[in-house]
Amino acid sequence: MRIWVAYKFRGASFEQLRADLETLKSSLQEYGHEMVTMIETIQDWKPDGMPKREAVRAAYDLMKDCDLGLFLYPTANPSEGRGWDAGYMSALGKPTIMAVHKDVSLTYTEALFVENAANIDSWAQPVTRFRTVESVGKQVARIIEKMKPHESNEPDPPEWIKELYGV
Repeated sequence: MRIWVAYKFRGASFEQLRADLETLKSSLQEYGHEMVTMIETIQDWKPDGMPKREAVRAAYDLMKDCDLGLFLYPTANPSEGRGWDAGYMSALGKPTIMAVHKDVSLTYTEALFVENAANIDSWAQPVTRFRTVESVGKQVARIIEKMKPHESNEPDPPEWIKELYGV
């Protein structure tokens, strides 16, 4: 399964972010999944490697080819981009999983995520907690195993969502 991974980029330690993403990639590969990220796939590990508008369009094109969205919260730092990505994946009718470090309190954000998942009849567990980035791949693999098969007769998203996200 191709998994889009969204994360906090701005203000984060680039070295830590890269280490976490490389660890997550290995963890997901161990269970037969492919990780797709903006910084690695589009920007070749070069922060600010392209204009923001161009990067966002390239990211949305990649998301269309992914099967699932994974939204990583190793810290409580808010991220506008993860919210946009989650909305876009939902508009595409793709399942989403929010992975939150066990020490992070995101109750309001989690509540919104769970509500969003319920509203689109999501077929993935919307929120999982992790102790280490290495454990996320195993948790995601378990969730994927429990997912019901994707049904192609799902209703299209509302017109305003299609317009907003260009779907």
